[in-house]
Amino acid sequence: MTRALFALKLRLFRNGPHDERVFSLVTGLILAALVIAGASSATHGVIHEGWIAVALTVWGGMWLFGPLAQPRHEPSVISHEWLRGYPLRPWRLARALSWTELLGVGPLVTLACLSSLVVLAAPGGAAAVVVAVAAVAAQLYLLVWAGRTVAALAAWLLRTRVGMTLAAVQTALMLALSFAGWVPVAAWLLPRLGEGDTTLVAPATERLPGPMIDVLAAAPTGWGYSAALAARDGAGTGPVLLPLAALLTVGALLQLCWIALTVRALRRPPRPASPRRLCVPGRDLSLPFVTPEVAAVASRELVTWLRDPARGVELRSAWLTPLLMALVIASSGWSWALPLAGPAVAVFGAMVAINTYALDGTALWQLLTTPGALKADVHGRMAAWALVFGLPSVALAAVLWAVTGSPLGGAAFGGAITAAAVGCAGAPLLALLMPAVGTDARDRIHPGQQAGDPRGGQMTIFPVVLLAAVLPGVVGGPWWGSFLAAVLVAVAVGVIPLLTVGLLQQRGTGLLEAMATRGTAVLRAAARTKS
Repeated sequence: MTRALFALKLRLFRNGPHDERVFSLVTGLILAALVIAGASSATHGVIHEGWIAVALTVWGGMWLFGPLAQPRHEPSVISHEWLRGYPLRPWRLARALSWTELLGVGPLVTLACLSSLVVLAAPGGAAAVVVAVAAVAAQLYLLVWAGRTVAALAAWLLRTRVGMTLAAVQTALMLALSFAGWVPVAAWLLPRLGEGDTTLVAPATERLPGPMIDVLAAAPTGWGYSAALAARDGAGTGPVLLPLAALLTVGALLQLCWIALTVRALRRPPRPASPRRLCVPGRDLSLPFVTPEVAAVASRELVTWLRDPARGVELRSAWLTPLLMALVIASSGWSWALPLAGPAVAVFGAMVAINTYALDGTALWQLLTTPGALKADVHGRMAAWALVFGLPSVALAAVLWAVTGSPLGGAAFGGAITAAAVGCAGAPLLALLMPAVGTDARDRIHPGQQAGDPRGGQMTIFPVVLLAAVLPGVVGGPWWGSFLAAVLVAVAVGVIPLLTVGLLQQRGTGLLEAMATRGTAVLRAAARTKS
């Protein structure tokens, strides 16, 4: 059975999409080559070998936290849905399926990275090289099953009531580290940048602190490193065999955990969609300067942001990410940069709101069959976005400006206003231009279900809103700069919604058909026909 599953996975790799896999392979091999080059430099005394321990720890952390970057219900290439109906015992099927998890791009590039241990152990002779090869295999075994178990555990937890919060927190952590993780390093190199002092503090990179290296070597990601160095230095049998035995033991336990989680998934019958809360009439939202129809749409949108699994994860991650970024910035000593968290709320809010029409799914038919509902729907979505992201973004920038007295406070406050205006008007427009169709709203019962892949729309609106946020700081204090920002806000709020309404009237039927068939090919064909 294991041989048949291996053949199935190889066919999936050969006949499936290759773009993302090839990109990951090339990028991973380049990074692995850098680690190997660093190990070669360490053997010649150019850099300290402790930097290799740092690199391996970071690489192991990617195995642990990488599966959490994009939470989904089915982390395996071979879907459990395909195997659920087979007349086989779940434990036997899960055991056979487990060995196929060792086949993939991740284990291959990790194997290339861990070969740096062989380079480090080479000066110790043939026996040290043999131990290093065993350490590479054992370390790879542990990292693969650590990553696979974390992914399977996350997929199981996403089906529980804490799934939204779990997915949002881990996504926010990854995004915050991606966007603000460089700040502590920059603050270390330029500690007085907020005062206008650009004096560079050159760090000492010849040798890492001894206690830091000991901690990295004692972590599970450093056990292979410890065994390889112990064999090279002739430290004895104990320091060599103990890390290897620990790697194999913990790896076997993690593999058993993965098998148990897979058995649970195979035994679980398909569950029909059922509402978690009773649909009861809510209180009407009263908003100034808007019609009752727009207020009704805004009220519906606010409820949907809180109840829909896919939107709930995006809402929480969009708010947690700027707050965690502010925490990272505050810990680095760059308190003058804290007001920038205000525009960041608008940027991330725009990114998570670019797929609302596809997330609502086939419920779009109600708008298309109700006269005059399209204009109210567009303005209602904008009003709800302003309440959830826009006004809090401006308020956060103002509060942090008042607390820190930062010289960037004025630019951050103006950037929050312009970014909120562009995000508020641009998100519904992009939701029509680049819909990512997935599981229909009536069928989504937990955050792990695929609700479309909106990364294309997110990468499109991100630079647009970021440019709008940067504009007040770039143009500075002249009167024409403020006038330009005011014109941008007026155009975004006044003109873009008119384009969105017109586009919804033209493409609404095609969008509904695309969501009914769960594909955007029909929508693209209709757009080409009209053009």
